[in-house]
Amino acid sequence: MKTYKEQIIDTINELWEARNKVFGLLVSMAMSNDLKEIDDAFEIGDVFYFEYAHFEDISDPNIQALISLSKQMDQTIETMMNINGIKANEVNLP
Repeated sequence: MKTYKEQIIDTINELWEARNKVFGLLVSMAMSNDLKEIDDAFEIGDVFYFEYAHFEDISDPNIQALISLSKQMDQTIETMMNINGIKANEVNLP
């Protein structure tokens, strides 16, 4: 049986995976509408690292809801790590 701390670490890792999924959905949604011109400029295999700042000026309420959810997940992960004394090298975060 896992310890409580191991359960917390597993939870943080799962939350991070879920947060990445939500952020990926945000990117896909924006690229299919508001950022369509950027999507058209990319070729298969191109790599670009998006940040919240790339989407914060988009007025689409769906995009804004996903940004809010992603940021809330970031904050929850950070809070759980802080209150439980979990170091970055103990979890699967970049």
